[in-house]
Amino acid sequence: MKSDMQTIEELMNILRMRELTEISWETSDIKINIKAEPILHAKNIQTQSLKVEGKEKNIDKNHQDIVSEHVGKYNFIKKDGSSIISIGQNIKVGQELGYVMAVGIALPVVSKISGTIEDIYVKNGEPVDYGKPLIKVRIA
Repeated sequence: MKSDMQTIEELMNILRMRELTEISWETSDIKINIKAEPILHAKNIQTQSLKVEGKEKNIDKNHQDIVSEHVGKYNFIKKDGSSIISIGQNIKVGQELGYVMAVGIALPVVSKISGTIEDIYVKNGEPVDYGKPLIKVRIA
C-alpha cells in the first residue's frame, strides 16, 4: 500500500511538471487514472484582464487560492472536533491547513503564502481533486 501511494505521488508530480490534464498507469495489481484541470500560469493571470460579457473584469491581485496538491478527502477539523482553520484567521508560510486523506494516508495541506483566510471553499470531508481551490486568502 505504501508503494501504491508513492506511485500516486510520482504520477501527480509528472502530471504537474509536464502540465498534463490526465495520466494513467496500470499493472496486473492496480490501475491508476489521475485527472487535473488545466493549469493557468499565475504570471499571465495577474497581468491580464478578462472580458466578461463585453465588460472588462480585473483579476484581484490581493487574493490567492490555496489549492489541493492531492486527490482524496480534505479535512480541516481535528478528531476532537476543533477546527484547524477558520475564516478570519491569519496564516503563515509553512502552516498546516488541514490534510487530504488519500488511500488511507493523511497528506498535509501546507500554506505557501501568508495572509488572512477569507473563505473556505469546501466542506470538511469533501472529496477534492488535484488543483481544486480549497481556501481563499487575502495576501498580507
